[in-house]
Amino acid sequence: MNKTQVVLLSIGCFFSQIVLADSLPDVIKRTLESNPDVLISTNTRLAVDQTLAQARANYFPSVELLGGYGKENSDNPTTQIQTGDDRTLTRRELSLMVSQRLFDGFNTQYAVATQRAKVESAAYQVAESAELIGLRTSEVYLEVFRRKALLELAKDNLVTHQKTLEQVREVVESGARGRADLQQTESRLALASSNLVNAQGNLRDAEANYQRVTGEMPKQLETVNVELVRQAIPSSLEALLDAATQNHPALQSAQAEITAAESAYQQSGANYMPQVYLELGASKNKNLDGVEGNNDDLSAMLKMRYNLYNGGADSAKRAETAKRLDIAKETLRKNQRIVEENARLAWNGMITMQERLQHLQQHVTATESVLSSYREQFKLGQRSLLDVLDSENELFSARSALVAGQYAELLSFFNVLESEGQLLHTLNIPRPTEASIRKD
Repeated sequence: MNKTQVVLLSIGCFFSQIVLADSLPDVIKRTLESNPDVLISTNTRLAVDQTLAQARANYFPSVELLGGYGKENSDNPTTQIQTGDDRTLTRRELSLMVSQRLFDGFNTQYAVATQRAKVESAAYQVAESAELIGLRTSEVYLEVFRRKALLELAKDNLVTHQKTLEQVREVVESGARGRADLQQTESRLALASSNLVNAQGNLRDAEANYQRVTGEMPKQLETVNVELVRQAIPSSLEALLDAATQNHPALQSAQAEITAAESAYQQSGANYMPQVYLELGASKNKNLDGVEGNNDDLSAMLKMRYNLYNGGADSAKRAETAKRLDIAKETLRKNQRIVEENARLAWNGMITMQERLQHLQQHVTATESVLSSYREQFKLGQRSLLDVLDSENELFSARSALVAGQYAELLSFFNVLESEGQLLHTLNIPRPTEASIRKD
């Protein structure tokens, strides 16, 4: 088996099995635990959980304890009657007040509904962030291995030029050819060396990008079955669009924001209704207002508060929440267009890449045949050395394009899966806990 066959065999094997650092699912899992973008979204979800807890707190009674101790100087009718002057006493206060909302115009009910929908929206945002980081991790992952494959081709290309140089040198030294052929071969060898250095630099850049996204450098390689990804691709563009509409977390988050805005609009109507409280109080005081002695009381009162006018703030709040509901609806429409566009672009990219691969493979096969013929003709004096060197360079470019194309096709699979919000599911990677929604 010659070198060309070995290279093409390795390229063919890549299509069914890709060698990756660790395994792709394991690296994505670790990345989701440490990536700042994911952590921002998870902490946002946890913060919104607390706003829901704050809203629910209004279902419970409020208990306040008040105490005081100090000197009080009083000058009032009581002190005038008792002493004919003002009076200074040591005042002591201790009171306990329990207040329970009985009716607040459904303010608490709608506040809880608003925040519950906000929690749901934040959870879907965690899912969206996780899907995006999963895709980004896949991109840098595959880029490392694409650059490694291209580096191997550059090394092989350099070896080929070195062998060609040795052969040409022998011919030149025998007097069969002029030194121009030797100089021409040395020039192409220098170019091959430059290509190798460039490939090494590109690999280092890819590893740096990998480290930025994952937080670690690539480690020992494993094999991953690409068919798992291929088989998860929807059967048609229409199927992809349907799946994206139903499953994409960006749309689910936007829909939850509409629910939150609707509840907030209903909540604003509570300002037009009275508030009713039950208040229970007990106090134990001493030496109040210049009157020496204990002053204790117990109370149980039903209280109502009804705002009749506050400068139009309530109507302005109502109008504000109505507009915010409109904003939420338009945001959903905007996201629907974005999701559909991304799905179409991902699908088109995949189809285009699959069609290109056929031609790239044909290009490699044809170029190999040409190079083989040129070498035989060169030996017979029917082709110039420049023809052979040009053909070798074209084969190197064709092989590089084929390798890059196969990696691009695989990445297009990941783009399609992310566009429908199913990348992590396909790789059997659980979303962060904060992406889950508790029904309570």
